[in-house]
Amino acid sequence: MSQSQQGIWLKALAYVAPQLGLSLLFAPVITVLGGIYGKYFGVSLTTIATVMLVARIFDAVTDPLIGYYSDRWRARTGTRKPFILMGGLLMIPCCYFLFVPPENVSTGYFTFWYMAFYLAMTVFMIPNTAWANEFTETAKDKTLVFSLMAMTSQGGTGLFYLIPLLPFFLTTDITPEVLKVTVIAGAVLLLIGLLVAVKVVPSGPAHSPLVSVDQQSQRLADILSALINNKPFLLYIGAFMCLGIGYGMWAGLFFIYVDSYLQLGKAFANLSLWGMVCGALAIPVWYRLSLYWGKRKAWLVGMLLLTGVFLYTAVLRPGDSGLFELFALNLLMTFSIASMGVISYPMLCDVIDYGRLKDGAEHNALYFSIQALMMKIQLAVGGALGFAVVGWFGFDVQALEQTEWSLIGLRLSVSWAPTFFVLLAMVFIAKMPLTEARMNIIRRRLSLRDKQMQRSESDSRSDSRTPSGANSSKFLAGNI
Repeated sequence: MSQSQQGIWLKALAYVAPQLGLSLLFAPVITVLGGIYGKYFGVSLTTIATVMLVARIFDAVTDPLIGYYSDRWRARTGTRKPFILMGGLLMIPCCYFLFVPPENVSTGYFTFWYMAFYLAMTVFMIPNTAWANEFTETAKDKTLVFSLMAMTSQGGTGLFYLIPLLPFFLTTDITPEVLKVTVIAGAVLLLIGLLVAVKVVPSGPAHSPLVSVDQQSQRLADILSALINNKPFLLYIGAFMCLGIGYGMWAGLFFIYVDSYLQLGKAFANLSLWGMVCGALAIPVWYRLSLYWGKRKAWLVGMLLLTGVFLYTAVLRPGDSGLFELFALNLLMTFSIASMGVISYPMLCDVIDYGRLKDGAEHNALYFSIQALMMKIQLAVGGALGFAVVGWFGFDVQALEQTEWSLIGLRLSVSWAPTFFVLLAMVFIAKMPLTEARMNIIRRRLSLRDKQMQRSESDSRSDSRTPSGANSSKFLAGNI
C-alpha cells in the first residue's frame, strides 16, 4: 500500500468513527421505537404515524436551511466542523429523553423529542456528508469512504441488536430497559468518534468558484431552483424517494411483523444481529461490484434482489414458517440493501460534480441536505404509511389472533406496496446518465478549470468575475 493510500485510509477510518455511536442511537428510531411506544406506553399506531409526518414537515424547513448556512460557513471559513460538533453533542440529550420517557407518555412529549432528535441529527449529518465529498478527490476514494461509513453504520446497528443478548437482561426481547443501555453506550461511542474525526480529518481544499462568495449567498429559493434544473439530481431523488418509501414501509413494520404476527419476537434481536453481520460483509462485495460493473448496474442488481425479499415476506405464515426461512429472508434483505449504502452517496457526489461544472459554484451541503431530507421523508412516510395502513385495516399489536382483513393490510404494507415502490425506483436508476466514463470527463474538466482559476487568482487579486467563465462552464457541462 502506497503512502497516499495509507493516508486516505487513515482519514477515512477517522471520518467514520462517529458513525458507530450515531448508528447505535439511530437504529432503534427507525426500527423499533414506534413498536416500543405502542406496546409498552400505549401510544396508538395512528398517533405515531401522525407524529412522523409532522416531524417531516418540520424537516422540510430546517434541512435546506442547515445545508444553505453550512455552505456559507464553509465558503467563509473553510470548514464545517462547528456544525458537526454541535449536532453530535445535541443528539445525546435528545436521544435520552426519547428513549427513556416517563410512565405516562403524552403525544406532546413524544412529538417534541422526536422532532428534536431529527433536528440535532440534521445539524450533524448534512455538513458531515458534505465533508466526505470535500476531503476526497477521486471517485475511488469517495466510494471507499462511503463504503466504510456504511460498514460502520452496520456495525453500530449490529451493536444495538447485541445489547438485548447481554446476560443481565431477563429476556432477549427489545424492551425500554434495552433502550436505556443503548443511549448510554451510543453517547460514549459518539463522543469518542467526534473527537477522533475532528482531530484527524482535514476540512478539505476549497475549490475556486466562478462566482464570489457574496454571489453564492443568494436567496435559498434561487439556489434550489438551480438544483432543480440539474436533471441527474431529479432522477437521483426520484430513485432515492421511491426506494426509501418502500424500504421504510417494510422496515417500520418488520418488528411488529415478527413479534405480533409470526410470534417470534424473542428471536428478533438475534435475527437482526446476524442480519447486520451479513450486511457488513456485503459492503466489500458491493464496493468491488460497483468498481467492476459501475455504480448504476450494481445498484440495479441490489434492488432486484430486494424485490424478491419483499415479495417473499407475504408468503411467511405463523406456525408454518420456521426461523430458518425468517433468517434467510432477513439475511438477503441486509445483503441487498447494503448496495444502497455503498452506491447512493458516491452517485450523489457524481451529481454534485456535474452541478458544479454546470453552474460554477459549490453547494455540497445543500445537495446533501435535500438528500437527507428525502431520506427522513422516505423512511418516515414509508413507516407512517405502513402504520396507517395496518391501523386502518384493524391490525392490533396486542391481540393474539388477527382478522383476515387485518392480515391483508399487513401484507399490503410489508410486501406488495414496497415491491411496487422499489420497481419504480429501478426505472429512475436505469435512466441515470452519469456513467463512469462521463464522470471521468467531468472531473478532468473540473480539475482543468480549478487550475486555470488558481493561475488567474495568482495573476490578479481582483474579485470581479466576467460572465464568460460561467457560460463556458455551462457549455462544457452541456456537451457531456
